[in-house]
Order: sequence, then C-alpha cells, then structure tokens
Amino acid sequence: MSYRYGVLGIVGVALVFSPLISEAQQQKKQTQDSKRTQQQSSQQKKPPAAPKGQAPSQPKPQMPPKGAQQGAFAAIPDQYRPPQLPPANQVVATVNGEPIFAGEVIRLSYDCFAATAVEELILLRIIEQEARKEGISVPESEIEARYKQQLQVVEAQLPPGMSMEDFMRRNQAPPSRLYGRIRALVLAEKLVARQVNLDEFVEYSQIVVRIQGNTPEQQEQNAPAAEARAREAYQKIQEGLDFTEAVKQYSDDPFTKDRGGKLNWQNLNFIPQDIREKLNALQPGQVSEPFRSAAGFVILRKERTGSMASPEEQQDLREQAVRIKLGDYVRQLQARAKITNTIVKPYNPEEAAQQESPQPRTPGARPGPR
Repeated sequence: MSYRYGVLGIVGVALVFSPLISEAQQQKKQTQDSKRTQQQSSQQKKPPAAPKGQAPSQPKPQMPPKGAQQGAFAAIPDQYRPPQLPPANQVVATVNGEPIFAGEVIRLSYDCFAATAVEELILLRIIEQEARKEGISVPESEIEARYKQQLQVVEAQLPPGMSMEDFMRRNQAPPSRLYGRIRALVLAEKLVARQVNLDEFVEYSQIVVRIQGNTPEQQEQNAPAAEARAREAYQKIQEGLDFTEAVKQYSDDPFTKDRGGKLNWQNLNFIPQDIREKLNALQPGQVSEPFRSAAGFVILRKERTGSMASPEEQQDLREQAVRIKLGDYVRQLQARAKITNTIVKPYNPEEAAQQESPQPRTPGARPGPR
C-alpha cells in the first residue's frame, strides 16, 4: 500500500508542535464536555434546523474507554488523548450572525483529511502491533521527554503573537497527534535496535596514490608509475615502516593525510564494493596489498569493527544504525500487514501500469466552415 506519510510522517515530528496541556486545562475541558453531554441528553425539543445541505444532528460519539481500543492512542496519558467530538448542533463560529455548526466542520474535515488521517493511523497501528508482538513497551517518562524536546526545537521560532497551541493546531498536529507520532517513533526505534549489528561499522585507514593525468589515455599511461609507488609503500610497511609514517610519505589524499590516513566510522553498506570486499577479507590490524580503485591505487589497514569500539562510540553507532534501518524496517512492516481501507484504495502496481499505458483515442470531429 502506498502511504503519503510513510515513516517520514512519523520521523518528521519536528514540523509541528504545541505546549503540553496542563492538568487544570484538561480537567476544565472534561468538565465542559460532561456538561454538554448532560444538556444534550436532557433536551426534549428538536434541535435547531441545520443549514441547507447539512446532515441532521447526530448523538455525540463517545470515545472508547482507555484500554478498550488497541490503537495508537490506547496507551497514552489522558492529557494527550484526542478530545471527545462536540455535538453536531454546537455553534463553533458565526459570520455576521449566521452560525457555523460543529457538524459542518466535522463533515468537511472528514472529506478533506480522512484519507491522510487513516493512512497515518494504519502506520501507527502497524508499529503498535509489532511492539506488542515483540513485548516492547516505552515508559511514559521517555516519551514525554522526547515530546518536550521537540517542543523546545521550535519554541523560539514561533511567529510573534502566536501561542504554541495555536501554531500546532494550525499545522494540524494537536498534542494527541504529536504524542502518538513520537510514541510510535520510539517504539519503532526500539524494534530496529534489536536488529543492529555493530560489526556493520568499520574503522580503517588508507593510503591513496593518485594516477596522474587529465584524460583516460593519460591516466592509463601513468597508471604503472602510480602502482609502482603504491607497491613501494606496501613493501616498506611490510618491512616495518609505521603505517602513519607511510601515509605521510606516499598518500595523495588531502582529506586523510594529516590524520594518519584514518577515516571516521563507516557503515559497510555505504562503502564502495571494491573497498568493502577488501575490508571484509582483513582482520583488525592487517594491511591490504595495493589495488586499483576509482581514487587510484589504495592500501587499506583495518583498524576496528564496531564491537571493538568504546561504550560511548557504540552508543553513537547504534543510533546511527537505527536511523539508517528505520525507514526500510517500517516499509517491511507495511508490506507484511494485511490492510483494508475503505477510504483510500490500496495501490495496485498492475492497475497503475494499465492506466499509464496509452489508450487509443477517437479522432475529434473536424470543425465546420464558419
């Protein structure tokens, strides 16, 4: 199924923010909702006629009790849960004295945003189900810490005179949506973290001998000289020359020469194949023979794998690995899920291909004489 948001919709929570709703505000809202419910149930007279084209007022839907629903909002604190819907005949705005009813807003919102909302809820539900299956839970304190951290990112960037709550609702992300997204993101991160293999990261040093020449013909002519220089460096290393010293004498790589040839931690999946194959064949501390690559003739020394890193480095590598794997992991969950969606038709590649194929067109009538 094709999703407009996908994992980016969950990861991109920094786009929209709102302040935390205080307990007092929440209690006040609950009290108002309770009074409206009592007033509606005690009303005996016919509600006001709805404007033309508006459906008659309907009883106010009740939110399922906490724990009864298994969705993205089932396990979050009350102050972050979506509020109950207002009665359809409640006036939410007026224009020159003419009312706009909540039912109109609800119907228009459903028509405009239901497709996006259901896709996001499906994605949140998929992650929630997988977390339950794997026995993974997230402490509320951890989610709230991430929530507050996201709020702080844009707090100083609010337009003058606009509150955080107004800004957040204008961007279609009230606390319930932001909190649900962050919760799903943290759950997904913990699921992915179980699959991290630190030895997918490697630290290595290199000597690069460039092949001189501005054209392929010139480079081919100069390749033997570059290879000879690289083999000389390799021979000196075998005879006991320190690799760092050999880098100073022979390497033409300006990015690593002043660092003893050492690169930062690299993920093997993003290293060119020829270099990756050489590194996989080496043990830490071993040096490869010179080989030709796109950069010239290269000599590698494998320094460490991720499992040999310090605890602080390993924590950083785990976070990098989770970021790298997160998108693919969630897409795999989506592909395995059995999804029905009455609002958005699932993407069918075969149907899409048929629709894109050119169809014969009937020639239009020739224009008559004027």
